Amino acid sequence: MKLIKIIRTKEWFAFIISIVLLTDLVILLNIPFFRQIFGFLSFTIIPGLLILHVLKLNKIEFLKKFVLLVGLSISFLMFGGLLVNSFYPIISKPLSLLPLLISFNILLVILAFIAYKRNKNDFDIKDVFNFKLDLKDKLTSFLLFPILFPFMAVFGTYLMNTQRNNIILLIMLFVIIIYVILITALHDIISKQTYPLAILMISISLLLILPLRSTHITSQDINLEYFFFQQALLYQHWDISKFLHCYNACLSVGILPTIYQLLLNMNGEYIYKIVYNLIFAITPLCLYILFKRYIGELYAFLSCFLFISQFRYVNIMYMLPRVEIALFFFALAMMVFFDDEINKLNKKILFVTLLFAVIISHYSTAYIFFIVLFLSWLITEILRKRLTLKKNLTTTMLVLFLALIFFWYSQVTEAPFTSGVRFFEQTFVDLGNFFVEESRSPGLKVLHGEGLTDIPHQIFVIVFYITNLVIGVGSLTVIRRYRNSIFNVEYISMMMVFLSIILLMVVLPYITIGFSIDKLYLQALVLLAPMIVIGSVIISNHLHIRYTSLIIMLILISQFICGTYLIYQFFGVSYSYAFNSEGYEYNMLYVHDQEVVAAQWLGNHDTPDLPIYTDCYGFKRLIGYGCGDKWRSAFGYDQKSFFAENKPIRRGYIYLRYQNVVDGEFIPNQSGIPFHQDIHNTSEYSIFLKDRVYSNGATETYLSTKR
Repeated sequence: MKLIKIIRTKEWFAFIISIVLLTDLVILLNIPFFRQIFGFLSFTIIPGLLILHVLKLNKIEFLKKFVLLVGLSISFLMFGGLLVNSFYPIISKPLSLLPLLISFNILLVILAFIAYKRNKNDFDIKDVFNFKLDLKDKLTSFLLFPILFPFMAVFGTYLMNTQRNNIILLIMLFVIIIYVILITALHDIISKQTYPLAILMISISLLLILPLRSTHITSQDINLEYFFFQQALLYQHWDISKFLHCYNACLSVGILPTIYQLLLNMNGEYIYKIVYNLIFAITPLCLYILFKRYIGELYAFLSCFLFISQFRYVNIMYMLPRVEIALFFFALAMMVFFDDEINKLNKKILFVTLLFAVIISHYSTAYIFFIVLFLSWLITEILRKRLTLKKNLTTTMLVLFLALIFFWYSQVTEAPFTSGVRFFEQTFVDLGNFFVEESRSPGLKVLHGEGLTDIPHQIFVIVFYITNLVIGVGSLTVIRRYRNSIFNVEYISMMMVFLSIILLMVVLPYITIGFSIDKLYLQALVLLAPMIVIGSVIISNHLHIRYTSLIIMLILISQFICGTYLIYQFFGVSYSYAFNSEGYEYNMLYVHDQEVVAAQWLGNHDTPDLPIYTDCYGFKRLIGYGCGDKWRSAFGYDQKSFFAENKPIRRGYIYLRYQNVVDGEFIPNQSGIPFHQDIHNTSEYSIFLKDRVYSNGATETYLSTKR
């Protein structure tokens, strides 16, 4: 019997290594399609699977195993890539295909050998594939149906790009609403396996719409990330000293996309468009695993749907790839932290690994993570005098977290640490402007409804506040009843910290400028989302409403309609460029082929000592496509354009994008409030537009001189 187990163990790990070797062959032969499929699946699954085998976590729940192996695989790629990169200049081009492939293969063979040694006497293949599919007397159609959503998203986006027809996308969103309502109403005859699959499919479908809407990445922070990624790819070496910028300090910006680009050999823009969003789509599954142990499968599903329905999730996160990866690691870390199935030693190993993964992925997410853990630790230490508590968070872990943050941000990369110090310093200095409205960020003004007279905007704000009112009721109820709560004290203390930080961001002016409340809110929902259920229960009890699910569904559907910007379509407002080829977002974010060609031409023909001028949405198009090396001197931190002031400028190039030329509209300053921008006509700047050096019909470039 033991011999059979040893043979089976050898066969399993031999099979894994054979898949790795087959993937190597496909990559080296550059076989189209197969290289992308094998490369992505192998290096996004196998490293994490081997690490779980090393930790002997074969028997944990299959869904938990799945999200962990993906998270550990991404960590492996970043840490492994950093290790290979550190051999520069011994290896002149460490971030090239052969050094990476050889290094990863060596590391995977070592992991496989260790895993074999640790599992050879008690390995069972059934433990690896221990998923349970209970379909007895259950509706299988609801389990299979959500698989259609990603296909509808891709096909609908294709129709929108080629025919400007949004009907499939709109139908998909309405079908998602109906589907969620039905599985909530029929939950008694729905298989429990339906919930995670539905979450994943809805998540993927929503995250793919906007990235696939254009052949290019959108015009936002992602352009600067794309520039740093291209620099690492060009030099085949990540070097923070080349560009001392916070973004470049994130390995999710410099190393991770470079590795995927080399392994998959696909258009670099599609690394961000597809690969990153497929990874981020797994985040709600981490929340589902975390929530269901407290509130059950159905309410965990609805809480995850609230998370997915946020406009930040659907319409913003795809523009912030570094934040996507960091938030995924944060959610995974929270799942591990509150897990009872994983033994204590493995939990610490996984948690510390994920802590460091958050640190190297995104600085702000890491700072918030540390603050939450530290203040939560203080709260639980105070409560220990009154209660006997089972603690997961130790002083050693906090000190280690702080040491890792200091080491990476201060000693290795420097830029995020300097930026963080400047941020806290300015926050205290700016306390004198507490009552000055101009000191608040535009995004916070939007959430307050300032300057918004359009009906869909007003509805959006109302739904936002109603949702958060219910979450607040649920949170306060849980905090008040902490002694008898279904949530443990550490969970409640972290909730309190998040609520406090959000309140500070609302009342302290500079915080909302230095750090976006959008990012924090989504990070906070990783723990706060179940409060929508608790709050609905409390409200329904007070109002004597029999069906709590009715209140939850009304809130969630309203949130989904607003979060996906369907509300604007109802009122005939061309807001989201997912459904329109005109309007605010289309002009701001949609990148046309002609704009890319013009930016590349300018990058190849401009004079190095001359600045490049453009309007407030043009500079990021230039950064991403051709002129990124001039980002410091021409349109760097202040992001000011020559259109901001109607007065002479010094000699330089003027880049006019699609909206400037075709629509004849300039946007000199970004107010941050939709439909209330300072829009000017082309004729107002004709005095600067005399010497045209390039035109392709939709974009133009001029060489200006002083008036």
